Amino acid sequence: GKVDDKWKWTGCYQDTYDKCTDHQYADVVEETSVATQAKQLPVLVAGGGIGGLAAALALVRQGFEVKVFEQAPQIGEIGAGMQLGPNAFWAFDALGVGEAARSRAVYIDEMVMTDAIDEYTIGRVPTGEAFRQRFGNPYAVIHRADAHGSLLEGVQASDRVSFHTATRVERIEQDAHGVTVFDQHGQAHRGLALIGADGVKSVVRQQFVGDPARVTGHVVYRAVVDKADFPEDLRWNAASLWAGPNCHLVH
Repeated sequence: GKVDDKWKWTGCYQDTYDKCTDHQYADVVEETSVATQAKQLPVLVAGGGIGGLAAALALVRQGFEVKVFEQAPQIGEIGAGMQLGPNAFWAFDALGVGEAARSRAVYIDEMVMTDAIDEYTIGRVPTGEAFRQRFGNPYAVIHRADAHGSLLEGVQASDRVSFHTATRVERIEQDAHGVTVFDQHGQAHRGLALIGADGVKSVVRQQFVGDPARVTGHVVYRAVVDKADFPEDLRWNAASLWAGPNCHLVH
């Protein structure tokens, strides 16, 4: 017989309408209700850093509404420089902010690795035109705030993302149809799903995985030095790594 769209969910046909059971119809109604509710719920993202904003942008480009929680009083980024390989630019492009990131990046001529004891050059990798042709994108360096700012601009250009600053995720409850996040003020936020991008001491990870951050014994110092204060003989247009016993320096 002719398939009726209303009954296609249960495999019932129009000429066998009378044979469809009540519980089959109830299943159809319930599934439809859940699907409708899901479309109305946002995806929740804990953390407004690089990871959280990248997740928000990816979700928006798939048609989802997104709600971002950031415990700091404003959305921003701190830190120092970072390196961007070709894959990073492919990722920025996929999120729609490739040109913004490129406009803020500094393009280097090569990557250099040097022995920190005797200054011997261990290796060099040119990152010029041949490198770009092979990998389809450049190799560059950028300040974390500029990378974050590029993502933030993309998020702010969308009307599908809402920000909740000075809001810390304290507890999460979930059921078959979604998740509820409770913040430090006791307010409940309902969502379709939750993405934990809330840092190394993630509240989300602690609740669901329960492995505390492990101290490795390594210490990292990061800084930004004004060009005028940097030694002239080290002002290379390169991503440089000095490797030594139990230590290394990147500039």
